[in-house]
Amino acid sequence: MASFLVSDDDVKNFLTLPRMDDQEGLLFSYAAPEKVLKKLLPKPLKLVAPVVCGYVVQMGKPSFGPTYMEAVLYVLANFNDKMIGAYPFTLMLDGPGAEAAILAGREGAGIPKKLADSVQIRRNDNSATAKVVRHGETLLDIKWEKGEYNDEKLGHQVFDAQSVLNSQAETASMFYTWDMDQVEDGSNVFSNVKLVATQSTTVTDSFEPGKLDIKLGSTDDDPFGELSVLKPLGAAWVHIDTSVMHNTLKLADVDAKETMPYMITGRYDRGMINPKANTFII
Repeated sequence: MASFLVSDDDVKNFLTLPRMDDQEGLLFSYAAPEKVLKKLLPKPLKLVAPVVCGYVVQMGKPSFGPTYMEAVLYVLANFNDKMIGAYPFTLMLDGPGAEAAILAGREGAGIPKKLADSVQIRRNDNSATAKVVRHGETLLDIKWEKGEYNDEKLGHQVFDAQSVLNSQAETASMFYTWDMDQVEDGSNVFSNVKLVATQSTTVTDSFEPGKLDIKLGSTDDDPFGELSVLKPLGAAWVHIDTSVMHNTLKLADVDAKETMPYMITGRYDRGMINPKANTFII
């Protein structure tokens, strides 16, 4: 029976070794404006290539809640020539386990997560579609057709490491964490801002390459269109058998004033900044 007082074992087991097993859906990649991507990447990270990657998948068996849908746009970033990892701009979630996944990711690891109106994937034989809708607007609309990549050379450069089957792959994702305190004038100040990297071990057991067609949209709270498409590189239908986040590395202390302007949009809506943005009629 649940209680507002839990055992010491429950505290010890809180979000231990979070798993996201049985993932299925679409991976994709496209060329984007280098100047824009560099502008949106906070220090000390440096852009590896002017390419946006992403996925829209069903998380079939997460360890921290029910099944849910998840979509993301990210770039590969370099930290001081010591580590390369994924830097996500935002993740959109939907479904029964979305609330648990948002809390576990955003509050637990600093991952920029939001709740979408809907995240959908549909497959029919050798083609598939995926769509992300928020505030009534379509943010991401992609189509996949099994076969060759749009750009065979760059497609293989992006996806070959992910297409190795039934082997443990070590990956890293980079996020920022911080403390927030309200001060005497009622405003909130940010401190203890850190760049961290989460390390995961993943096993992929199915990978089907193909062509990508992609369209991006925006809302006042979600500027997906800012990451505009210059050229689709390719996409793949994938099934990931297991994925476990096993370690978080503290990479660097960073300046709060310089870093926090990059952190808000991917995690929160403008109502957190401007109360008038919340004015609507039910």
